Amino acid sequence: MKKYDPDAEIIIFGSRTDLTKKGGDIDILVVSDKIDYRKRRKIRVDLLLKLGERKIDLIITDNPEKSEFTKMAYKYGVRI
Repeated sequence: MKKYDPDAEIIIFGSRTDLTKKGGDIDILVVSDKIDYRKRRKIRVDLLLKLGERKIDLIITDNPEKSEFTKMAYKYGVRI
């Protein structure tokens, strides 16, 4: 993701933040004002190639305060 925006904040949230749990989907929140629709598609393809057939929920926003869901993910997620 950093190749598309080196300043992007990448946050893992949901069940995968607990290292004692296995399985489940991977929930990723990316905060960036530089990632447009075309880059979003490329990021999804990159993730699919690197992570395989795992279920990935990818949310890209320029402002995590726009919704309660992204606000909570931003507040309680793990930055990587």
